[in-house]
Amino acid sequence: MRVLRERHPDVNIVLLPPVEPILDRPSATPAQCRAVQHHADTVLSTLSTEVGLEPSTRVDYWWSQSHPEVRRWVTAASYTDLGPEGAVPVLRTLGNLLARLGWEPRPAADGSPRVRGIAGPFELIASADGEVVTVNLTSDPLYIPVPVYDELMADA
Repeated sequence: MRVLRERHPDVNIVLLPPVEPILDRPSATPAQCRAVQHHADTVLSTLSTEVGLEPSTRVDYWWSQSHPEVRRWVTAASYTDLGPEGAVPVLRTLGNLLARLGWEPRPAADGSPRVRGIAGPFELIASADGEVVTVNLTSDPLYIPVPVYDELMADA
């Protein structure tokens, strides 16, 4: 550390304590993690089919929480070029579809063009902005130890 400090006196170096192991909850298995990923894929596929659109962009990732081994699966997609009046009608269609599928969608309390629904292990937030609708699916948190996470990343 001394050499690093001498070479970079303008940088503050902070040593963090090691992360405490999680002992109060079972770890997720690779199969459980893949099931969550598959479920999110199925939800997005169903939504896309029902609204008759394919996502313009899509990102899937494990989002780390306050503890580095507690993660949520996130699937984020956007539907673009919907025209000047296209985003809000697509959002309404998504809200109606979520209701039919049992997601209990709720509009945003502030009146913004946004819908939130929860079903099973997922929260879905869809929002309209101009000619774009974005959909974010976020799973409940899972305890995924490093070896399990490494296996998931090796399969990706």
